Amino acid sequence: MALQETVRDIDSGLIAQVLKIGMIAAVVIGLCTIYFLMQFKGLGTEQAMDQAQIARSLISGEGFTTRYIRPLAIRQLTDTARKVPSGNFPDFYSAPLYPLAEAAALFTVKKRIAMESTDILSMGDRAIAALGIVFLLLGVLVWYFVGKLLFDRTLALIGAGLLLVTDLLWQYALAGLPQLLLIVLFGLVCLCALKALNAEEEENRLTVYAWLGGAAFSLGLMSLTHGVTFFLVPGFLAFCLFAFRSRVVTFLVPFLIYLLTVLPWLLRNYSVCGNPFGLSIYMALAGAGVTEQSVMRGVNTGLTLGGGMATKIKSGLLDQASHLWEYLGLNITVVAFFISLLHPFKNPVAAVWRWVILIMWIGLTLGMALFGVKGAVSGNQLHVIFIPIFILFGMAFILVLWNRLNISLKALRIAFLTAIFLISGIPMILTLLTGQQARIQWPPYVPPFISVLQNWFKPQELLSSDMPWAVAWYANRKCLLIPETVRQFNQISDFGSLGSPIVGLYLTPVSAGESFISLLKGSYKDWGPVIMRTVNINDFLLKSFTPLPIDGECILYADTERWARKSSQ
Repeated sequence: MALQETVRDIDSGLIAQVLKIGMIAAVVIGLCTIYFLMQFKGLGTEQAMDQAQIARSLISGEGFTTRYIRPLAIRQLTDTARKVPSGNFPDFYSAPLYPLAEAAALFTVKKRIAMESTDILSMGDRAIAALGIVFLLLGVLVWYFVGKLLFDRTLALIGAGLLLVTDLLWQYALAGLPQLLLIVLFGLVCLCALKALNAEEEENRLTVYAWLGGAAFSLGLMSLTHGVTFFLVPGFLAFCLFAFRSRVVTFLVPFLIYLLTVLPWLLRNYSVCGNPFGLSIYMALAGAGVTEQSVMRGVNTGLTLGGGMATKIKSGLLDQASHLWEYLGLNITVVAFFISLLHPFKNPVAAVWRWVILIMWIGLTLGMALFGVKGAVSGNQLHVIFIPIFILFGMAFILVLWNRLNISLKALRIAFLTAIFLISGIPMILTLLTGQQARIQWPPYVPPFISVLQNWFKPQELLSSDMPWAVAWYANRKCLLIPETVRQFNQISDFGSLGSPIVGLYLTPVSAGESFISLLKGSYKDWGPVIMRTVNINDFLLKSFTPLPIDGECILYADTERWARKSSQ
């Protein structure tokens, strides 16, 4: 009797469904474990460490303050008659939402964030990576529901699976960057907008306004996560204006809700620094060939901003075009999205939404051209948030072509889908086969030897560095980005602009890796002798120095031989 019931359960699909769910769960857990334990080698970008140290300030009760201080921030405060604080320095560069999320993750390891001398990786790094994996899985879930609403359950499951085999998303999960939270929020934008379109067909006006309001609120949260996502808003508002019958109301409702969502943070920034957009707007205004570091290090902003904007946008667009497939995760189904634009989808909602997606993607591409993209895994690389929706439309088009072949053999269909997954997952397969290439993000980061600075310098003392974001995160010390000139460095120290003189200068491959010509004529030209270690120490503010690991490629200048004093105790 029991055997008959078992056979009936198998035939009815109950046991088969449980087995499928169990297998999927096992694969997901396995991927999470492999990437977290075997691929993770610490945070590796400026924005990740910058937001992480802001998150630590939040859990320490210091509010939105930063230990990473940019010379331009000092200039902005003085230009707007604000007082430069000698204590906690307010942050008006980063968007607030992701540091808030990171603060929740860091709170669970609050007492273990500081690194020990025997640690290779920071416990704070691990907590942030775990948060990234949670957002990745949450994003897959949200986009499953979007795919189900746009197409059907089968395509939604295929899309979710293709997201899980996209190596670039796992890289972002471990990078400590906000892109995966943006993927979740963008999924909510799409979900609400699609619900509004369905409600429009049912002629339910209040429901339309409610869903559009939800989409606008999610867009506002995206802007509070990464300011460049503002460039999505014009395309979305154009959709609200033309896709619904009551055009004025369906435009005004989401527009006002978006404004109400972002306005409190804009007012906060204005009250703190005199500019509602904070420091980040200066990078958008910078001309062609001007790096973000040179903008943030500069004191006379009028000399670095404004020129060559057309050239900057053109070169930015060309750079994105040349690396576009890499920025979209090297996933073959993503390419099919652009071809799917030529296909007349029978579902009117899907047919309309793909054009909205294209318009928003073009808008965001222009935004990235203004702010600059440094690589496939970098702070301003936002093509990645379109991967889920591109996969859904691209896979839908591929399946339409397959169905037109009228191949009824189930085994061939399974083989075809398996081939799609294998081709899309080639980067992941190569990543897992090659294994971890290093235990830390060197060059230029050596967390254990950066964290030692917290033993050599007191919390109230001021340091300077070419990587102050790493000093602020790993050493928990206030650190100034080295200014444009040594003279400005001396002035900030002598005048005590930040509450105390500069007592340490930590230089790394960030500046030492510059070419010889760059050190002579580039943005570090005034610092050339200090970086190359040929400066006359008697003429320099800091009279003591010591090389630091790895292989002496880092160097610490200080007011006294603090390392000798600490080692003798």
